[in-house]
Amino acid sequence: MIGKIEIDEEKKNRIIEKAGHLADEIGVKLMACAPATFAAICEAFKSENIELFPPEMQEILTQGMVGLHGGVALTGVGTCGAITASTFIISCVVGITTEELSKDGNLNYAPSIPAVEYVIDRFEEDYGATDCLRLRYNRVQRALDLTDPDARILELTFAMYEKEKCGMMAADFEGGRDQTPPVRGARWAAEAVCDLLAMEPEERKKIPPHLRGLGPQEMASKLEKVVQALKELNWGRPDEKISYREYRTFKLKGKKGLEEKRMGSVQAPI
Repeated sequence: MIGKIEIDEEKKNRIIEKAGHLADEIGVKLMACAPATFAAICEAFKSENIELFPPEMQEILTQGMVGLHGGVALTGVGTCGAITASTFIISCVVGITTEELSKDGNLNYAPSIPAVEYVIDRFEEDYGATDCLRLRYNRVQRALDLTDPDARILELTFAMYEKEKCGMMAADFEGGRDQTPPVRGARWAAEAVCDLLAMEPEERKKIPPHLRGLGPQEMASKLEKVVQALKELNWGRPDEKISYREYRTFKLKGKKGLEEKRMGSVQAPI
């Protein structure tokens, strides 16, 4: 757990800018959003003598981030790696322990709120998406599954042909590369971490009033009557083994109509 650290506005701005520039430098070197964003934030704080992780741990965690590039494992499916890395660091700084979480599931909200407010909402505003494929498409009208070798060739061809649009291949930082997700993600996460470090460790774990009391421990007894009523109403049709669309067809046309329509082998309910 990192204790409270006073960070004045001048130092905060230096850290944020350093994180952005390092995300660009490391991003171009690694061509991988998640590890570049993670390493950039760590190194930006280290430049002001603030160590978020011991060096050996930082290296191991950076290695783990490689598989989170390109959504998940370069497939484009999943959250942008810059968001994943940013959220990971924010969560580490908030510092909820597994022991604390096992006693109070509500504490899941503690790192989630700053991640949403500082990073995720800003990605939505700037890029119109948080998942890798849509985010890339919104930026450059290209979104490929990079596990396909041909797609990798096409990506680099496009990057070289449209340097400013791609960003990573842009000739100058201000003209293109400062628009990339790792750069912006690193800046936004660095800002969040600065603000979190200015709090006492226990203060970082406080949950907004409207989200308190939503843990299973608190809600279970209060929801018992509601659950019983829903069971009596057969809510969610727990005994049905087909989709709602099939259920609707079954009700309108019977078992024969459903099985004539279905291409698969799953049998309609008796």
